[in-house]
Amino acid sequence: MVGGGAERQLTYLARELVRAGCDVHVALVHGGPNLERLEATGATVHRVRALGNHDPQIFARLLAKMKAVHADLVHCWLLQMEVFGGLAATLAHTPWVLSERSSEAAYPPTWKNRLRIKVATFASAIVSNSEAGERYWEARVDGRIRRYVIPNALPLDEIDAAPAATEDETGLKADAPLVLSAGRIDEGKNLETQVRALGLISADRPVHAICCGDGPLRGSIERLVVEQGLVGRVHLPGYVPHLWSLMKRAAVLVSSSRFEGRPNVVLEAMACGCPLVVSDIPAHREFLDERSAILVDGDNPRRIADAIVAVLDDPAAAAKRAQVARAQIQELSTEAIARKYIDVYRQVLTVSERRRRQPVF
Repeated sequence: MVGGGAERQLTYLARELVRAGCDVHVALVHGGPNLERLEATGATVHRVRALGNHDPQIFARLLAKMKAVHADLVHCWLLQMEVFGGLAATLAHTPWVLSERSSEAAYPPTWKNRLRIKVATFASAIVSNSEAGERYWEARVDGRIRRYVIPNALPLDEIDAAPAATEDETGLKADAPLVLSAGRIDEGKNLETQVRALGLISADRPVHAICCGDGPLRGSIERLVVEQGLVGRVHLPGYVPHLWSLMKRAAVLVSSSRFEGRPNVVLEAMACGCPLVVSDIPAHREFLDERSAILVDGDNPRRIADAIVAVLDDPAAAAKRAQVARAQIQELSTEAIARKYIDVYRQVLTVSERRRRQPVF
């Protein structure tokens, strides 16, 4: 339950399933910033003891948990559990659902990803949060496995209630332009290009940037900040719990990801009314266009820099795009998305029951 968007999405779903009357159990290996939110959902949380991510005891303990709670259906979330959990559910003869949170570029041909594909052939259904994720599985499993696309959910009431970050929280004067980004600091999120873009405009503009998140490339980004002369201008606070407040304070949110599924950060910025500069990739094009965002080559620092300047120079046009973007996410409430999942669960259980009753010759 670390600070990622996929983990946060699980907390939204668990809360709404409990509210809908489901008996929800969540088995996990690691805690993290999202654990407190998960525990507050009303779901029963089971900590699975393990010596590491590849500990085979995870499989045995998951199997025991499934039998102990008499699970009707198992929904596996993220790669480790899609392998261990999927195998355990298969052995327990329990229908299970795989949850696709990304797209093809996230899965190089490693043994882990090959194993995930193999285990997925035993799934009852696959739910992708994007059309790109759906295309990935369309090419890898046959028609016997039902596939669905359900976008990520947004807790719209919570987001609307969040106040804008104050001067004390940001350390910035009210009129200081703030560029915001958030996500895992790795090759896929491509923060390096954003930092280089900020270096191109910092001499002429009093811009500050807050880049939220952590990851394996944090050290190299910290060195790049020094190299670009951005110390005191680009801030790396790690995981922050009050991201929505920062979005409501920011002049622009920048996402230069090289690939995505259905990016939570961008959707949340849309809900916060924050203007967007995003990489021109298929995942962003699924729900954004030139009316709602500025889309640029995410690997080109000059293009990103020019887009940031365009937002700062024409706040009225930026606000209009943000208004269009906000209107596009009204149907993504956590309640509405949970109902879609419940429909999938019912269909999976109906098919499973039919197969169970079929005579064996």
